[in-house]
Amino acid sequence: MLVRWFAPAVVLGVLAVGTASAAPIVVAIKDIKFAPCPAAAGKAPVISTNDQSNQPARCYRLTGTATNPAQDPVQDIDVFGRITDASGTAALTRRRIGSIDALPVGTHPVRMDVFLPESAKPPFKIEITRASGSSKASRPDRQDAPPVP
Repeated sequence: MLVRWFAPAVVLGVLAVGTASAAPIVVAIKDIKFAPCPAAAGKAPVISTNDQSNQPARCYRLTGTATNPAQDPVQDIDVFGRITDASGTAALTRRRIGSIDALPVGTHPVRMDVFLPESAKPPFKIEITRASGSSKASRPDRQDAPPVP
């Protein structure tokens, strides 16, 4: 009788330990600047927002510094916030601005490319509301992600 109760408890305990997930690591991003992306060959990009679909878009490169306060590198960092244009109108209606593949411990320069509608006019203002990732890759199937130093 004890074996019938004990064996399932051990299996459940092993499953619980094996599926434990790490808490998100919050990353601070500051000193953000916008610049047009380097010229790309090919067709002009189009984006879809909540308001309209297939709008002509322009690429802007966001650069800044990010601080990883953890004792381990952070991977798959999702960056959320608001981008407004010169008139105060939301240039991006979705909250996720982009992502950073990997960030070693400490403060390092970062960059992200973001596509904004052609109707959005610079200068842009950005407010980062949240940036967080994990000490383990959350997208291990990605072949293009660089290794964390």
